[in-house]
Amino acid sequence: MKLYKSLTCGLFLFFLVLTFSLRSDAQEKWTQVRSKNFYLIGNASEKDIRKVGTKLEQFRESFRLLFSSANLNSSIPTNVVVFKSDSAYKPFKPKRDDGKIDNQIAGYFQPGEDVNYITLSSGGDDAETYGTIFHEYVHFIINTNFGRSEVPQWFNEGLAEYYQTFEITDGIKLKLGLPQGGHLALLQQNQLMPLEQLLKVTNYQLHQTGGHSRSIFYAQSWALVHYLTQSGKSHALGGYLTAVTKGTDQKAAFENAFQTTHAKMEKELRNYVSKSSFNYNEATLKKKLDFDDLMQASPLSEADANAYLGDLLYHTNRPDDSEPYLRKALAAKPDSSMANTSLGMVKIKQRKFDEARNYLEKALAGDPKNHVAYYQYAFLLSREGRDEFGFVKQFEPATAAKMRESLKKAIAINPTFAESYELLAFVSLVNNDELDEAVNSISTALKYNPGSQRYMIRLAELYSRQKKFDAARQIAEKLVENADDDSMRSRASGVLGEIRQYQDFERQREAEQKRYTAAASAGNDGKPRLMKRIDTIAPPSEEQMARLQKEARIRGLNEAVRVPAAEEIRVIGRIEKIDCKKRPITYSVKAGAETLILTSHDFSGLYLSSLDEASANATVGCDANIAAYNALVTYKPTPKGPGKGEAIAVEFVPADFRIMTEEEMRA
Repeated sequence: MKLYKSLTCGLFLFFLVLTFSLRSDAQEKWTQVRSKNFYLIGNASEKDIRKVGTKLEQFRESFRLLFSSANLNSSIPTNVVVFKSDSAYKPFKPKRDDGKIDNQIAGYFQPGEDVNYITLSSGGDDAETYGTIFHEYVHFIINTNFGRSEVPQWFNEGLAEYYQTFEITDGIKLKLGLPQGGHLALLQQNQLMPLEQLLKVTNYQLHQTGGHSRSIFYAQSWALVHYLTQSGKSHALGGYLTAVTKGTDQKAAFENAFQTTHAKMEKELRNYVSKSSFNYNEATLKKKLDFDDLMQASPLSEADANAYLGDLLYHTNRPDDSEPYLRKALAAKPDSSMANTSLGMVKIKQRKFDEARNYLEKALAGDPKNHVAYYQYAFLLSREGRDEFGFVKQFEPATAAKMRESLKKAIAINPTFAESYELLAFVSLVNNDELDEAVNSISTALKYNPGSQRYMIRLAELYSRQKKFDAARQIAEKLVENADDDSMRSRASGVLGEIRQYQDFERQREAEQKRYTAAASAGNDGKPRLMKRIDTIAPPSEEQMARLQKEARIRGLNEAVRVPAAEEIRVIGRIEKIDCKKRPITYSVKAGAETLILTSHDFSGLYLSSLDEASANATVGCDANIAAYNALVTYKPTPKGPGKGEAIAVEFVPADFRIMTEEEMRA
């Protein structure tokens, strides 16, 4: 009896503690703080949230003072989420390629088309926490002002690495360019890249480079910016960047800006990194950077906190993880326009279009001034009209009218939201109408976001449709060389292929016309006759153009995929299962009527790429559910072992992708 009473009492206390714990989590205090340029929320203390806001404002203002010509007033807002501890932060950290939470991250900057997110915990080491945030924020500023395809990669990465160690004391004393020991040790123990090679590395090449070479590139880019700054040549960086972005040859721009040759600069840099001590810049501002008095703080409801957490997870490519938070927000606040919008976006990603429409309509009912909801509603309509391969031949007139109406409302509410202009241009491209207006729309989008390669390729596609082939080719060739995303390079290759095929068609038509005219003008008596021009080959019909575009797209995909080694085999299929219970990891690949079992030791050596918009956020990891995505799988046959071969690469491709023969690629 005593044991029974003791057990009953223990269970009662356990459930009491559990209930109290759940109630405490549910009633956790969240605070919102608005600074001049950031919106901050967090379950950290108000003091800690204000501290984060002040530090970000100080960094932004310091950058503005040093680069006065840069435009820091982006049309994309930045939200900051400050967690009270690393354990509170952990569930919201981004995931690695294998699908697991990246616990090593102390701070994170996630750029987005509609909103940026900065996340961190208040208890971390400042250098570790803010280093990544400052680094990525510099990229955001550079890309917004100039564009990733326009800025040399060594400059982009070197400047970001240089500002990564930014420190400010008492709001007035700056430290810039603090030495990075890891970079210096690497450069002192290894041979430097030839300077001409360093300057020519493109964004795409960097993302294809392996670990050691990539580390050398980052370290040497940092060292070059550090040397130029410390040697009194920092003023020439702006002139160099201006010259390069205007199309001047890299080598000429570099030597003109810094008044030296590649060989001399390479020697100077080698001597510089071999030193045992390094200086950094200190500056005392004329006026203290104090932003605390400008901040406004207030409590944030549990519903709104969950809405922001769900939206954060969606924007860090975790849509399924975001749904429980958004549903919890709507349970407490059904008319939350933000939560309904974000959940509508999740449902679009999940291809549950009827549910998405319902949530977006509720979002607009809750806030008729929600420009993102109007845009997402038009985007939803664009997704509904696609075929099983994810492509759309033409929008029905009524659908196109609804999309345009919704997008024009979004633009009227927020004229700086660039995505609305891009989708408006896409409607015209698909329906092959209002092309001049479409070019104006995408040009406006590029004015607000010149760094968007998506907007640039859309402009190239429109120029190609207007037969402005020189303008289209100029953009597409630059993206083939510099785009970091394989799908973007594929689209650019598709534009170039479409131009080639159309021009080949025109040459064939003109040649046939000349032959016909020559034969007909001779006549039976051998005397030339004046004849009216008769086109024996008509311009391509819509169906012919659709076939040409499809072939150009398939050709572009073939040019973008990884080139296999001589002993490697490629198959097209679906990865039905990934099993990590034992080593090696096994992959069940359904390729036609055959099921292949492939293996790999881990995921780190597996080449991963997505050339298909539907699989852009797919994650290859343990027990990943990716059977719905079409994949080009490359493997190396192994005579011994548990499977057919070793998995080398997984490249997600559209369902209509096929591997072209060498003859087709040469045609």
